[in-house]
Amino acid sequence: MYELDRQGATADDCAQVPGEAYSYVRDIAAAAFLFWGEHCVECAMPSCFETCDLYQPRPDGRCRRFTRGIARNSAYPSARGYGAEVAFKKWGKLETRGNTALMSHRSLLRLERLLGEFAPLLDRFGSAASRIVGDPRWRWVTLRALETLGRKLHPLARRGLPPDALLLEIYNPGSRLEVLHVSMTVARKELSRALDPTALLPSFRQRIELPPGYSRHDIEYTEFAAVTECGLPFDVALIPEADTDPTLIFLSADFVRFTQQPAPKPKLQTDQPPVKCVVWDLDNTMWKGILLEDEGVYPDTAATELMRTLDQRGILFSVASKNDFNLAMQKMKEIGVEEYMLFPQIGWSPKSAGIRAIAEKLNIGLDSFMFIDDNPFELDEVARALPMVTCVNARDLRKLAGDPRLQGSTTAEARRRRTMYREAMTREYEERKFDDDFFGFLRSCNMKLRIIPYRAEYFERVCELLQRTNQLNFSGRKYPREEIGPILAERLLEKWVLECSDKFGSCGVVGFSLVSRRSNEVRVEDFMLSCRVQGRFVEQAFFDTLVGDDRGVDRISVNFTATGRNTPAQQVLSTIGFEEMPEGIGMALDLRKRRLDCDFIEVECETATQDRPMAAAAGI
Repeated sequence: MYELDRQGATADDCAQVPGEAYSYVRDIAAAAFLFWGEHCVECAMPSCFETCDLYQPRPDGRCRRFTRGIARNSAYPSARGYGAEVAFKKWGKLETRGNTALMSHRSLLRLERLLGEFAPLLDRFGSAASRIVGDPRWRWVTLRALETLGRKLHPLARRGLPPDALLLEIYNPGSRLEVLHVSMTVARKELSRALDPTALLPSFRQRIELPPGYSRHDIEYTEFAAVTECGLPFDVALIPEADTDPTLIFLSADFVRFTQQPAPKPKLQTDQPPVKCVVWDLDNTMWKGILLEDEGVYPDTAATELMRTLDQRGILFSVASKNDFNLAMQKMKEIGVEEYMLFPQIGWSPKSAGIRAIAEKLNIGLDSFMFIDDNPFELDEVARALPMVTCVNARDLRKLAGDPRLQGSTTAEARRRRTMYREAMTREYEERKFDDDFFGFLRSCNMKLRIIPYRAEYFERVCELLQRTNQLNFSGRKYPREEIGPILAERLLEKWVLECSDKFGSCGVVGFSLVSRRSNEVRVEDFMLSCRVQGRFVEQAFFDTLVGDDRGVDRISVNFTATGRNTPAQQVLSTIGFEEMPEGIGMALDLRKRRLDCDFIEVECETATQDRPMAAAAGI
């Protein structure tokens, strides 16, 4: 479903018509409800509505990032009977809250028609409420309601089969090749608990090329399942290549299951030995609820009672969960089960990989493992990757105490088995790292950072960063346009523009900084960084380059002021090692105690031509 009712009263009729005939996909058996809407890559609403030169209000007050919104174009046949025409403007992206709970394709189309008829009524209610209470957010009630519907439906995906693919059918009416980036990321703002910025949450990104005319792109479910099955809310975005503003017609943008299905692979049949280790999932298995999303998570008594019973029989336990390691361990300790768990594998890798790691640590065969999870997808993933492991749905917990393979032993040696393994685990616990190699992942992205002295050609982009940036706005300041010129003319400040790219493509200009220098200190007076590179340690690479090889510098400080919305900036500084300054003027890093090396980002710094050149640039 598309946000089709936001073009405005003066919208022209759709100008695009297909230049050639094409056949759209017809063999869709089921699909998931998605509400695709108009969004901004650099969104910082509502404060950006007052400070951003690019702000153009829609009828509901949000920012217009498509030329005429999303327009219904009936000249393009599709399964829905029309194409959704989008003329992207700068920073525009098509985005939806993720949902993979499938319903029959016919039922989905009926639901979309019903919601389309209901939306204008909800719009009128929101407009009236906005005028009465004086809160403009009521004008967005339709958008919020449909996004919430998608979010509420997604947990139902656990009860059924997963989609086969994300199906994208797109018509490019232009004469040149266009590029879209398909992005799936965890919606951090929807989480009830803040996460370490270095936590490697699951994400997916793929570059697709759109030649002139019709093209079909099937992205197989297994490629992005780590995101959709992690148990956290997620967003899906379609973003044009940096600095391009294409016009595209979207015929399908859906998680789908096709009519024709491959025959299932036969399961391995074998006589299995008694179970020696039970591996538990956590969310909605060990406890009720999702740890990173729900406030009221509480233990499942059936799970904890079974654990105590099996522990007395000498059966071992561990965890394979897609979760935040520290928060999950803390919760297990709170409910009294942490002491049972041996070599827990908590991160965002496939659960089959976690079970393999546990087997290696315990040095017991995989055919003596049982895995318990509430999610059919996870059970199927483990069953396919490790057919010798017994997979059990969490709904069958109460039957397991009597399972012949779970009778164990009542000898004193059996009851001490867990203690012996705990002792071994304790010896290596201090050396334990997350399963996910975050910096290895960043290194694989082939990130490149270009640091450029400010020039007039960057004026408009610098204005955008100074006016819109919220989360990675270190000083917390916003600059009206009339103040920007004098600041850029200040001769005693270094002014640096940051460009970033990776193996997926260019991110364009992502940052701007004002820097001053004292005898032994580099002072970052202001620093704005796009959320497009959030969590990639671009800040550290920039700081490292500022300091360079100048041995006279023993401190770098940042003018940081908390605003409530720039917590991510504070988290980044703390992670790097910055501490609050006693003078109360920001945060600082003592370079005599901590290095800033950032070898996973390739940095290119142009020769400085400013009055006070960067130490590192001076030697280039």
